[in-house]
Amino acid sequence: MMKKRVISLLACGALAVGATAGLTACGDKGITIWGPAEQQQMLKEMVASFLEENPDFKYEINLGVVSEADAYANLSKDVAASADVFAFANDQLMNLKTIGGLARLSDEAAAKSAAENDANSVEATKVDGVQYAYPYASDNGFFMYYDKSVISADQAKTLEDIMDACEAAGKYFIFDIDNSWYVGSFLYGAGGDYTINWNGSLVGSIDCDFDAKSPDGDYTYGEIGGNALIKLHKHKNFVNGDDNTITKYLGDEGFGACVSGTWKGAEISTKLGENYAATKLPTYHSELTNKDYQIKSFSGFKFYGVNASSKHLAEAHQIAAYLSGEKMQEKRFDTFGIGPSNKVVAAKDKVKSNVALAALLEQAPHAKIQDSLPPSYWSNLEAFGTDIHGDKITDANLKEKITALTEKLKSNT
Repeated sequence: MMKKRVISLLACGALAVGATAGLTACGDKGITIWGPAEQQQMLKEMVASFLEENPDFKYEINLGVVSEADAYANLSKDVAASADVFAFANDQLMNLKTIGGLARLSDEAAAKSAAENDANSVEATKVDGVQYAYPYASDNGFFMYYDKSVISADQAKTLEDIMDACEAAGKYFIFDIDNSWYVGSFLYGAGGDYTINWNGSLVGSIDCDFDAKSPDGDYTYGEIGGNALIKLHKHKNFVNGDDNTITKYLGDEGFGACVSGTWKGAEISTKLGENYAATKLPTYHSELTNKDYQIKSFSGFKFYGVNASSKHLAEAHQIAAYLSGEKMQEKRFDTFGIGPSNKVVAAKDKVKSNVALAALLEQAPHAKIQDSLPPSYWSNLEAFGTDIHGDKITDANLKEKITALTEKLKSNT
C-alpha cells in the first residue's frame, strides 16, 4: 500500500512538505514522481538538480513513496490518479502496459536510450518492438552478503556450512521466506520452471512444472525445494525478514549473512568494514535426493515509466529521461551501489570493482531472467512462503501443497 506522504519540490526551489489522502497525482498542480522510501532523499536531490539545470520548468514536482516492486499494484487501483513518473521493476512492464499505465517513448528518446544503455536493458523495455520505459539499473537481482569474521569464503558456498558457522558464532542468516521474489529461488534451484506464453499483451497460457518429478528420484522439483525451505526455517539461527530486518541485525551485532541486492551494499559495507563480503547464493543439500542444488535467483532491470494518463506528458518524459540519464545513474551508484545500465557509468573502475556488483555477476549464470509476471504469480508464491513461515506447510503435506500451488500458477488464479 502506498504510504500517505508526499514531498513537494517547487520549481522556484522552495521546499514544502505535505500529505495526501490515498492515491493522488496532485491534479493539475504539477508532476508526481514515485520512488522507493529509502531513496527519497536521493530523489529529492536529483529533482533539485533537474530544476537547477532546467530553470524554465514551470511545474511543481511532488515525490511520493512507492517501491519499484509495488508500482503496478498502486497504478492498477486508478491509473489516471497515479503518478506521472514512477520507478518499477521490469517484470511489471506487460501488466502496466495492459492497464494503460505506460506511454511509449518517442523515436528520438528511444534512439538516445538505446545508444546510452546496455542492449539487454533496452530490449526489456519493449513490447512488440516499441520502447515503453527508460532503463536506469541492470542489477535487479539478489545474492548473498556475509561477515567474513563469521563465515569463511569456503563455508559461504553451501547453506549447511553457513548455518553451522552462524550457530557456532551465535549469529543469524536472514532470508525473506514469505517474499514471492525470493522464495521461488529454491524451487528453481531444484530444476523447476515457470514460463508464460503471451498472446499479445495478455497471458495466453502458463507452463509450470513444480509438481513434476525430478530425474533425481521420486520427488517433485517443488518437494525438493520446499523441503529445503522447511528445513531452513526450522533452524534456530535462521531469521525470516526483509531489508529492515537486515538493518536491525546489523545494528544488534547478530548479523552473519543475508540474501538481498545491491541496494543494501553500502549499508552492510559501512557496518562490517574489513569483514564485508558478498558472493553468489549458496547450494543447499536435499535430504530427499542426497544431492546438492544451486539456489537460483531472478535477474532483471529497473525502469522509469511515464503514465500515459499524465496531463503533462512531454514534461514527464523530460523528467524520466533525466532521472535515467548518465549523471543520475552515477549518483545512484555512488549513493546506493545500484548497478547502472548506462554503458559509460558501467565502464568506470569504481563500478567494476564494487563487491556487491561482482557478486551479482557471479550469480548471473545461476539466474532466471525476470520477465513480466502476472499478479497471480506473486500472490501464490507469497502465500506459499507465508505458509512455510507460519508452519502451515510441513513435510507431511508438502506434496499436496506443491500440487495446489502449481495448479493455481497454471490457471493464473
